Amino acid sequence: MKDSDIRLYGLPESVYARIVRLVLTVKAMAFAEIHADPFEGGELPADYAALHPFKRIPALEIDGQHLYETDAIVSYLDDIGGGPTLTPADPLDRAHMRQLMRIIDNYGYRPLVWGLYVPGYWREGAAAQGEDVAGARRVLQVLAGFERASPRAAFREPTLATFYIASTFAAADSVPLGASLIDEQPHLREWWNGLRSAGFMAATRSRHTRY
Repeated sequence: MKDSDIRLYGLPESVYARIVRLVLTVKAMAFAEIHADPFEGGELPADYAALHPFKRIPALEIDGQHLYETDAIVSYLDDIGGGPTLTPADPLDRAHMRQLMRIIDNYGYRPLVWGLYVPGYWREGAAAQGEDVAGARRVLQVLAGFERASPRAAFREPTLATFYIASTFAAADSVPLGASLIDEQPHLREWWNGLRSAGFMAATRSRHTRY
């Protein structure tokens, strides 16, 4: 595929757009990035509703086909792209990978990103809410359990879930409170410290995160 065959719509600082960038990078799939900002005061391409009827990010245009929803995008890229396979062969490991992706979606993204990172980074150190701190701590405890009990789901070799966790952690670990909560789980911190220095992390980092 040529660069122009894959077009990723989103923002450099978007956690979910970065998940897609990480997968594209690891799969060695060249792509073009198209600015799309669905937030208040931002701009979307004029025809964006044809790409994503709910006008969220990311969206992908690939070889004339349109995809949205991060899970669908990265699963498709893993199926068609070269490079390492990012879905475990073992059915239980694969199920645990999907669980981890949904844990980030449903329980992790909100407290770790909007609860800790956004106030600490974008709002000049505004205080995080107690419920977000508690939610973030609980998610990290659950992830640490998976790291011990099901390492092949995300923590040994990269899987799709690895990049969900990595993109979320890169935001949370960029602010002191997020970093301190990750520190409460030493094995998870050790794993993350190793991953955050990987080349694919540096290649996809925006100026709005430390990692």
